[in-house]
Amino acid sequence: MTDSIARPIFRLPPAGKRADGRFDVTVVYLDMTTAPAEVPNPAPLLDAKLALLKLDNPTPSYYRYLYTAVGKPWHWVERHRLSDADLTDIIQHNDVEIFVPYIGGVPAGYVELDRRDPPINENGAINIAYFGLVPDSLGRGLGPWFLRWAVQYAFSKGIPRLTVNTCNLDHPAALPLYQKVGFRPYQSREAVFDPRI
Repeated sequence: MTDSIARPIFRLPPAGKRADGRFDVTVVYLDMTTAPAEVPNPAPLLDAKLALLKLDNPTPSYYRYLYTAVGKPWHWVERHRLSDADLTDIIQHNDVEIFVPYIGGVPAGYVELDRRDPPINENGAINIAYFGLVPDSLGRGLGPWFLRWAVQYAFSKGIPRLTVNTCNLDHPAALPLYQKVGFRPYQSREAVFDPRI
């Protein structure tokens, strides 16, 4: 298959919920080893001003606000299980960058780019640890623009590889969107996920 032929989009079935509240999930790992071709990436037309800001030394309370606002519908709980000190060690680490798009001064989501983890960070790779939008910002064209921006930004750092993972508890458009911007699935695994904090 050549790059000029569209690749089929891999999709996941819904997660299965167990009687005890846990979920049977499929986790999909994706990567990109070359920057996508430079294409225009105009910001979506919105009814208010769009600003994209990098968080410098975010506080745990603000980060938890973003994490909850974006991730609650998709059962994001891992960071809630951390103490403030452990969370601060991650989000204020020199190898972690967090960017937030604001629409009319209101946070619309965030992306967290992480170079800390040696198994992922082979020779300077970056992992998209978290990416998402608050529910009010979905369906406005912001997600594709923001993800393309994050990919371009990550590759501007001269990295050899960009990774991300998702599962069938995430927004149903997440996996297709990752693939549309150029990520390719390279591994999947079955897991049992407990959404309780």
